[in-house]
Amino acid sequence: MYKLKTPQAPLALTTTSIIPFVASAGAMYVWRGDTALQQTAGLWLIVYGAVVMSFLGGVRWGAEMTRRDKPRFGELLSSIFGVLIGWTLVIAYFQWRPDKILFLAMAAALVLHYVLDVMSGEMPIWYRRLRVWPTLGAVLSLAVAYWLFGRA
Repeated sequence: MYKLKTPQAPLALTTTSIIPFVASAGAMYVWRGDTALQQTAGLWLIVYGAVVMSFLGGVRWGAEMTRRDKPRFGELLSSIFGVLIGWTLVIAYFQWRPDKILFLAMAAALVLHYVLDVMSGEMPIWYRRLRVWPTLGAVLSLAVAYWLFGRA
């Protein structure tokens, strides 16, 4: 039963992890008439997405490290792609000027991370199921940000 049913602590914490995504997109809506404030909220969203991508990579890294005496290079490599993508998107937000395409890139990266986790037969079933709603919440928030960005 434990392998199928999500433990309460991960369920509660994962559910609350959606709040910063929704709050940042909400702030972009509230501040849609003020470009500077809207860009600030957009930065919050991109940075939080990068933090989540780093966390998810840490989950994959930790799972691989605890399963094997000799962790597989490919699994460890796939665990760091989120860190690198998140870091790149944060830099891009500053370097290129804030651009709405960055929200879609973050959404795509989160979906890719989700697909990798679901395809991994070694992640617990409850974890793979748990990831559905937070990923959808994050992607929808990023899609709203894409739609709102630059609208006055």
